[in-house]
Amino acid sequence: MTHRLPAPILSLMLAILMVGVTSSPVLTAFEDAPLVSSTEGRQETLDVDCSGYTFEDLFEYDFALFELKVLDDWATGDMFANAWVNGSNSAIVRDNLDGLFEGLPGGDNDWISTDERDAVRSIGPKCIADMETRLGMREGIPHSGGVDWNDFEFVEDGIGLDEVNLVPDGHQDARTCTNFGAAADCKEVPTSTTDDMEISLFVGAGETNNVRWDQLPNSGVSNFTLAMNISNMSDAALVVTFPVLQGLRIYDFRVLDNQPESGQTCDHIGEPSFAYLPDGALKVTQLVSFDRTQWDLECYMFMDFTTQEPATNDAPAWTQAAPANGTMIPTSGAGNLKFAAAETGNAWAIDENGWSLQCEFVEDGWSVSTNVLGDFFVTQPESSSQSTATCHAVDPLGAVDENDSRTWTFGTLYTATGTVDEDGKNARLTITSAGLVNEFLFSARALQNGQLGGAGESITVASTPTITAVSLTNLRPGAFEFSVTAEASNMLSHAAEFSLGLIKPNSAPVVEVAVNFDGENATWDESQLKFEMFGLVSDPDLEAVTMSLTICGADYQGFNIDGINWVVEVSTAICLANGLSDYDVVITATDDSGATTEVAVGIPAPVVEDVIDIGEPVVEADDALPSLSFLATMCMLGVAVLHRRKAEE
Repeated sequence: MTHRLPAPILSLMLAILMVGVTSSPVLTAFEDAPLVSSTEGRQETLDVDCSGYTFEDLFEYDFALFELKVLDDWATGDMFANAWVNGSNSAIVRDNLDGLFEGLPGGDNDWISTDERDAVRSIGPKCIADMETRLGMREGIPHSGGVDWNDFEFVEDGIGLDEVNLVPDGHQDARTCTNFGAAADCKEVPTSTTDDMEISLFVGAGETNNVRWDQLPNSGVSNFTLAMNISNMSDAALVVTFPVLQGLRIYDFRVLDNQPESGQTCDHIGEPSFAYLPDGALKVTQLVSFDRTQWDLECYMFMDFTTQEPATNDAPAWTQAAPANGTMIPTSGAGNLKFAAAETGNAWAIDENGWSLQCEFVEDGWSVSTNVLGDFFVTQPESSSQSTATCHAVDPLGAVDENDSRTWTFGTLYTATGTVDEDGKNARLTITSAGLVNEFLFSARALQNGQLGGAGESITVASTPTITAVSLTNLRPGAFEFSVTAEASNMLSHAAEFSLGLIKPNSAPVVEVAVNFDGENATWDESQLKFEMFGLVSDPDLEAVTMSLTICGADYQGFNIDGINWVVEVSTAICLANGLSDYDVVITATDDSGATTEVAVGIPAPVVEDVIDIGEPVVEADDALPSLSFLATMCMLGVAVLHRRKAEE
């Protein structure tokens, strides 16, 4: 039995992967001759065969989340998958998908179109249904392979697919599709486009499941093993939620590899984490990372589950790292807020079987939970700004020390309002304490698509509203958020991100023109027919800048920009052709958002040295000899006089 791709992964992928290519191994036409027509017509003539392909063959994601809910019949499940693809990886995915359409008009032409996108959405479920899920769940003696895994398989009718931004709307390089048979509204963008994108798999509308397997005979009561082939899963999280079953727990875990000659191993894969939901259902989370360049390495993961009680089961115990009684746990208002990262919160208690945090609040609507990564969250209702909770550490089998609780107060730390300065250099945050603590130290930075603005100073917030300036340097024009931290005595450290709907305005580029050693804006070459200028250009918003100029009514684009330095060599041929001698120019710098700066620059005329004009000799019309000038005649007379005087002496 060959296990290619994780159920989750599979799903996601294949739909996206294999689209109608009459000549590709993925899709073949029912008819002998390929039919080239509209997207809809093309799909009707295609059969799908995606066996032998895996998600990672064509799809390079930055992170993928796969969630499987095992249904109460222990024979079917709901699979949800979402993959995030960013930057250069998104260009790889677009190129791979376009390549699948080789042989069809518009396919494999370095452009990804809305027609190709629609084909992915339509044909995807058929493609996924052909794939092996790489997941299996077998009841009985624990195994590590070598037996029938009781593989999961996809249910074609239950598969729903969607994507976000495969063909970005309004992209600057978008064009109308040029291939024969394209839909009237077809648009396409270059496969080199690096806009972020997402791809999702879910249970289709009106369906109850999208995966199935042979039912476990004892519905999870007897021991069973969940197995998964995790080879080539670069960075992903698998979350499996089981039906409510008293005493269900994971009691063993192992990862095996094929011991390739390269010496690579799967030893870096850590153990799964688990938690019990409020209804008692067991949720297991496995994080996976893999070096995609190690194609000869195969990794297999096995989790063993049981409902048998352990021989001994001590209750979890708090550690020195746990917040003391009376600790304040701050929030930034109503909603679901992370108050402790997994590595921090998990260190608050210890138990050999793991533990979860359970809190009872005085006020209604409050609760604590963890996400798939194990981070701790608190849910705060709109109707309440503060509530005290009594919290216990509870192990998977319900063991708890009722006499060892912690009492903490959760509540809103502050409210915030904001504005942006007219010059766009700073935002102004007004922070008002909500009274959770007497005073706290607060700092904020602007945040935009993962990029932080300039660092600022921390402020102390007490009983009166306090204003702080937040630098917007390093941010592009557009919407931005705030990333804030707060510290106070007897309070858990606070970190949050929030938006106030503020927008950074676009600032125009800054252009400077340098002068040469003569103090002039331009240097003429020896021919006096062209001159060179240089200087500096920058954009306050760090956007790319293009430059042009006009001279004698004509536009010129030949700027060479290197970092903040620019240089341009300008020919005056257009001026000479039109008999113009005014060489002044207007330089225009334009940033990516369209803001422009114009600078008028005076250009001195080229310096031409005076040349003595020696006239040609005057020739008498009837004499072959040139006539003597007056000066020459006087000289000759002078010589004659001197000669006569000498003779008389």
